[in-house]
Order: sequence, then C-alpha cells, then structure tokens
Amino acid sequence: MKDWPKYYKERLWLGDIDSGFVGIATLWTPVEVFSSLIDGRLKKKVSVVGQLHTKRGIEFIFKNVWLNPKIRYLMICGEDGCGAGSALVEFMQKGKIKSLFFDESKKSYIDIFRKKIELIDMRGKSEDECVRTIKKLKRKGPFSPKRKTFAESKFADSFSSESSVFRVPVETIGEGWIQVLDLIVRFGRRVPRIHVYGGYERVLLDMAVVISGENMADPKMWPFFQFDKDDLRTYFRSFFTADRGSEAYTYGERLFAYEAGGEKIDQVAEMAKKMSSFAHNKGAVAVLWQPEIDNFGVRKPWRTPCLTLVQGFCMQGKLFMTAYFRSNDMFGAWPQNAFALRKLQTEVAKRIGKKVGDLTIISHCAFIDEANMAEARNVVEKNGGLSCQLDPRGNLLVEVEGDNLVVKHLSCQGELLTEYRQNGKVKKAAEKMLEKLLKEKVVSRVDHGMDIGCQLARAQMAVKMGLKFEQDKELE
Repeated sequence: MKDWPKYYKERLWLGDIDSGFVGIATLWTPVEVFSSLIDGRLKKKVSVVGQLHTKRGIEFIFKNVWLNPKIRYLMICGEDGCGAGSALVEFMQKGKIKSLFFDESKKSYIDIFRKKIELIDMRGKSEDECVRTIKKLKRKGPFSPKRKTFAESKFADSFSSESSVFRVPVETIGEGWIQVLDLIVRFGRRVPRIHVYGGYERVLLDMAVVISGENMADPKMWPFFQFDKDDLRTYFRSFFTADRGSEAYTYGERLFAYEAGGEKIDQVAEMAKKMSSFAHNKGAVAVLWQPEIDNFGVRKPWRTPCLTLVQGFCMQGKLFMTAYFRSNDMFGAWPQNAFALRKLQTEVAKRIGKKVGDLTIISHCAFIDEANMAEARNVVEKNGGLSCQLDPRGNLLVEVEGDNLVVKHLSCQGELLTEYRQNGKVKKAAEKMLEKLLKEKVVSRVDHGMDIGCQLARAQMAVKMGLKFEQDKELE
C-alpha cells in the first residue's frame, strides 16, 4: 500500500493505511483539527483524514477508496462551507452527482460503493463526538477482493499565447467562467504545484475578468454551475462573517476583523467611510494579507488567503471595485468568489448611496488543477460559444460615399464622435483605413475588430467594382 492514496496524498493525514477502515472528510475545517485527536489506538482504525472543499472532490474520494477496499466507513464532519458534504450525502443516497467522471463510470462501481461504504454524517457535531463515534465502529472485511483503478484523461501541451494579462469583459459571472475555463484549457501552461499539494496545474497569469451586469438582487444561476443558490448562501455566510472559527483564516475575518496592533479593524466600514467623505478617494483599500502571519508559518494550521486586496473607487455616480487574487482556482472556487465580491460591492454601494459599476477580478495565478481539466473541458464544450457584447468604446458604422470608404465612430448612446475617410480606389484602401482605426484605438474587442475588417474589405470591393454597399449585407 505504499502507493496509496494515489490522489492528493500530500494534502492528506495518513493513519494506519494497512489496517485502518475509516476515512474522514473534514469538509472546510482544517485536517489538523481532527487528526490531532487521533491517538495511537484510534489510529489503527483510521486510514486517512482529508478536507473536502468542493463537490468535485467526491470523485477523488471515490477513486482513493476503490484503491483501498479495506475502508468501510466514511465520516464527514466539520464546516460544510460550500455544500460538498450535502452533495456527498445525496450521492450516497441517490447515486447522482453532476460530474463527467461519474457520468462515464460504470454504474455497478457506483452502486457497490454506495452499498458497501457506510456514510456517517457528523456535520455540526463536536470533535469529541466524532472521536467517540469512531471508537464504537466495528471492523468489516474489504468491500471488494480487488482494487480498482480508473482511467485518467490525457492532455496535450497548450497552444502558444501571450505570457500574461488576459482580459475577459462579460455581463454575468457565468459567461465569464466559461470564457476563463476555455482560455486555460486552450492556453494554460503546465506547472508543478507546491510540494504540500503535489501534482500539476494549468496556469495563466493575470486573468482580468470585468463583470458589468450581474445583479445580486437576482443573480444569474447558470445550469452549468457546480453549485446552486443554497450552496451560494452557505458560502456567503463564511465570506461575510468576521469570526473565523476553527479555520486558519477566512475572507470575512480579514475583511471585517483584521488584526493590527492588538485591534480588530472593519476594513469594509473604513472603505465606505472614505468614499462617503470623498467619492474619488484612492485609498479605499482593504488588504487581506498579514505579513507577520502569512509570510511565515507561525500559526498552525498554516494557510494563507488567496484574495489579498479589494479596492473601491467612485466614478460617474457608480462604485467600481477591483479585487486581486495572488492565486485562484478558476474551476473550483472562482464563480463563488465572484458572486461574493459582487455582493460585497453591491452592499458597499448601497451604504454610500452609489449605483453598482464594473467589478474587476484580477487573478495573478489563474489555474485549474490537472485533475479537474477533463471536467473543465467538458463544461466548455457543452456550454461554450460566442457571446454577443457591445464594444464599450462605441460602434463603427461603415459606409461608401462615392469613391470613399467612410467610417463613423458612434458612442454607445449613438452620438457621432468622429469620422474617418479613405479613397477606396487606391491600393490597399481597406488596410489603410484599418491602420487609422488602430492608431485611434477605437476598437477594444477582437470580435468587433474582425467584423470591421470584413466590412471594410466588402466596402473596398464595392468601390472598385461599382457595386452598392450596405453594412452587414453581402454584395450583389
């Protein structure tokens, strides 16, 4: 059993893997909270203790247990921060969960797992109650005479791309998530994860998603999300609560009860105060990184926040907000992070009497764990596609007047800003017009630029062939 567990071994606490018959999933609560209570005698019963942050992790519990059929009990305990515990309970009861892996796995293996593994739900119970329950458990024989290994998805190297700064402007968080996953699946660079996690991930640097239309009074819950509204409400409770409980940190603790000089500071309240007194205050900043704790492992368990900075700025009667993540799991955590930040922005805007502007989320290391790449690719293939959006720099109207190519630059409100002219009979007339437009930086979206290029090519042909030109229509 030296090769067990196969998945996420570096993140797990291992007991007696040869004779243990109990596996423990502590959900969002750090492993150390429970593993520290397991003494020598109890260790002979417990094979493994690990966290289960998201529903996605159920697949790897399933795979690891099938590689160690001696495990007959699976206990879930701790804080169920994102509904993974509830999803595991439902999976054991009904055998259903939204997952490419389980969709493609033989139903017989799922049924054996559900029938032979006893799930013990200890959510909301104390650590001492969990220990007493384990002590009462009786050993059973292996649930299968053979270990089972499941096939892994293989990925080719990524396509070439720019090294950093990927801008994704969208209306809603769901649209942004699909585009982010698509970018990383296509262009993500394969890099090793730090030794405490192990394995590999696909990374893009400085992913900037700009969300302009998500309304938290009625958030858009897309069917491809890996969570529902109840899960989101559970996540909000952690994000907006100042008490970190048994966690090493929470975003709520760092935002609403930041420790400095022996005091606890509500940084969100301070941000609101600054912008209330002067809307254009550039110092409305909340910092979640505590150097004395986060740069060094001085507190156990040692965990460091991925969200490190939030900044607000008021402009045109709206509150714009920017959040910076040093590292961001774009498959397992980004959508929930984005909804929580949008909710934070909405509440602060209401507090200072402003409308809600754009939310920009910058993820320095935007990654997908390689174990999640197959699922991410599946989500993109089933739900990806072009999203129609207006260029925030305005619209370009292409016309032909006599021998001239004419491009009129209109604001988003339809006002004429300027116009550009080019003789359509000269050599490479369309290219010359494109050079003018590029120099003036009137296009911000690739799809808009490609469309204008096609329109100008048709307009140039119309001039040279004496045909009638109308934008968005084929020449006759």
